[in-house]
Amino acid sequence: MRSFAEMNPAAVTVHLLLTACITIFCMEPVLLGISLCAAIAFYLMKNGTAHRSFHLFALGVPALFAVLNPLWNQHGSTVLFVINHRAYTAEALCYGGVTGIRLAAVLYWFRIFSEMTDSEKLFYLFRFLSPRIAMVLSMAIRNLTLYREQMKKIQQSQRALGLYREAHLIDDVRGGARVFSVLLTWALENGIITANSMSARGYGTGRRTSYVTFRWHLRDAVLLGISAILAAVSIRAVAAGAMHWEFYPVCDAPPHGLLWTAGIGAYLLLSLLPLIYEGKEMLTWKRLRSHI
Repeated sequence: MRSFAEMNPAAVTVHLLLTACITIFCMEPVLLGISLCAAIAFYLMKNGTAHRSFHLFALGVPALFAVLNPLWNQHGSTVLFVINHRAYTAEALCYGGVTGIRLAAVLYWFRIFSEMTDSEKLFYLFRFLSPRIAMVLSMAIRNLTLYREQMKKIQQSQRALGLYREAHLIDDVRGGARVFSVLLTWALENGIITANSMSARGYGTGRRTSYVTFRWHLRDAVLLGISAILAAVSIRAVAAGAMHWEFYPVCDAPPHGLLWTAGIGAYLLLSLLPLIYEGKEMLTWKRLRSHI
């Protein structure tokens, strides 16, 4: 069984970036709702019920934007009520909610991309553009996790030595400064060791090779082609104004013509491609197991 993340990184990246970019540059509530639901469904399929704090944060963004936007944005003709002589309008409420849905969908898509991408995949994607940039990005991603784990070790060591007192603000500040100082010293020493190791192994003297080979298969080319076609239809509908919503002074939806239907349908298939692929692979795996 080959998951969606195991496909060629270039095809997966192009698909996810097209899906996210259309979400960023469109304010059609139907399209944004499809994007958010598809992203949540795929994220739950991959991670189950883990990362509940991320779900609470991402799903709280639309509600937060919807409530706060009318407080400083008084545009709109439908006044719901007045707070301190400031009109709280339904149009500003809708605009804030739609903006929050768009931001939440983008957060989910980029979270999915970050979980599917490691240092080797980043180097594969950026090696033709700039091998140095690829190396810096791959090392930065590695160091983020490495420094986080080292900071936890230092904190645990400090507590074991009795250098922390519970519920004491000044001691917490001193302890945090002490942990940062130790972590900074360790990071500098680790950087020197890494540089010497790379120099000893001949980095920079020739073309760098990767121990992971990402080959193109027919399914990768099919994914890339279908993603490009579906995205082109959606982008055509957005560029033509078929999905342009007006929120002020009143909410005015675009006419649901043929171009709107084609754009929504194409984006629906585009956002569901990972789910369709994963579902097909799961059904194939279950069918093969049943024949054993």
